[in-house]
Amino acid sequence: MNRSAEYPRGVHSANKNPQTGVEYRGRKGTLYEGGLRIPFIARWPGRIAPGTVSDHLGYFPDVLPTIAEVTGAKAPTDVDGISILPTLIGEAAAGRAQKKHDYLYWEFGKATAIRQGNWRAVQPNTNAPWELYDLASDPSESNDLAASNPDRLAKLVALAAAAHEPAVEGTFTSTDRHERDRRAKFGQQDQPAAPAPTRKAKVKVRSAAKAFSMPVQGMLPNKDWTIVRVSSENTPNKKLASQAIDGDPTTWWHTRFSGGAPPPPHELVIDLGAEHTVRGFVYLGRQDAGWNGAVKDAEFCVSQSPEQFGDPVVKTQLAKSKEPQTVSCPAVEGRYVLFRALSEYSGQQFASMAELGVVGE
Repeated sequence: MNRSAEYPRGVHSANKNPQTGVEYRGRKGTLYEGGLRIPFIARWPGRIAPGTVSDHLGYFPDVLPTIAEVTGAKAPTDVDGISILPTLIGEAAAGRAQKKHDYLYWEFGKATAIRQGNWRAVQPNTNAPWELYDLASDPSESNDLAASNPDRLAKLVALAAAAHEPAVEGTFTSTDRHERDRRAKFGQQDQPAAPAPTRKAKVKVRSAAKAFSMPVQGMLPNKDWTIVRVSSENTPNKKLASQAIDGDPTTWWHTRFSGGAPPPPHELVIDLGAEHTVRGFVYLGRQDAGWNGAVKDAEFCVSQSPEQFGDPVVKTQLAKSKEPQTVSCPAVEGRYVLFRALSEYSGQQFASMAELGVVGE
């Protein structure tokens, strides 16, 4: 929610004490207190005593093991969270004392933060120096103590280095709910599924947002096409290279962003199934509300071999558009097409494409 007369702080601003005016630094998306520190409220009639207040210091990873313990399930052993059930219902009812974290650690984008007791160290981005704050005397994080407390800072930085683990792609049985939530984030609502067809026909439920279709006239049919290789694809949410030639404009290929994004150029090699005369290409960008990976500068190559491509048959700067874009080239014979994305409009390191078409015969 944006700021307004009725809601002057919106919903992404930091918490502010209305009596003292003390305000946490930062906002949603930062690793200062304003982006991390929020109240936690729990209600469990008959188990949590009404009006109970606790100063226990926990964080989001604690939710999973807590819910697991409440439901009698077993939490994974490799998570960072600690169940806060003793805090919620009391140590006597839980049958054990409340365990506490030695420190809390966060990573978000290029930022890193760590807290131990009332001391917090923050590195706003990879190339920025570490900052140090004493939250007991400076909850607004306005007085950087890094220079005056080098030993304290060094200890926290060492803990942060030990806590860091390289990001790896997860394994998911289904990403349907995750993808639905992502679509909702960008203002799209899924259409109710259509009734089962009486005839044997494939029915696809499309999003409410209108998707542009590929032009048909002059384009080669893609039913025999296959992906030979791709430099990068994001497998956790199934943004695979094959979706760039599946004939469905509501799916798309996206280069890897889970576990680190490789830099451009990004390449996709397609086998057309037979030799053709190629006269151009059609690029269709992702058809949701997002622009991540919208290709700006691109090259196209054609070859008789999937392993050897000469100079591009055409170089182009695509428009920032959801509509299909046709790029013509001199007539050239070949069976294999290489698409190379050099840059994108959001200024990041991604590439995405809903459909790639080839003009020719």
